[in-house]
Amino acid sequence: MNAFASPNGFTAAPAPTSAPSGDEEIRTRLFDQFNAFWVNAAREGVPYDMIGTMSVTAAIYGLLAKHGIGTTAEFLEGMANDVRTGMFAVPPRPN
Repeated sequence: MNAFASPNGFTAAPAPTSAPSGDEEIRTRLFDQFNAFWVNAAREGVPYDMIGTMSVTAAIYGLLAKHGIGTTAEFLEGMANDVRTGMFAVPPRPN
């Protein structure tokens, strides 16, 4: 399940009671939680572009807090280029 997949048949799993121990476990757990957020918001009728805007904004604040303005700006410039070149091409989805 991801933000662009159909939410039908997707059930968000409860978070485990123990904290993840390694980076990969943390990434996997956060990815699952993030996808559950998208599914739940979409099921409540929140438009995909609004969910996306809020997600991107939260990510930018996190990057700024961790890496500062210069590094964050460089990262976002690279992401903008990736979008322009079709790396993130997905089929349009109404909501």
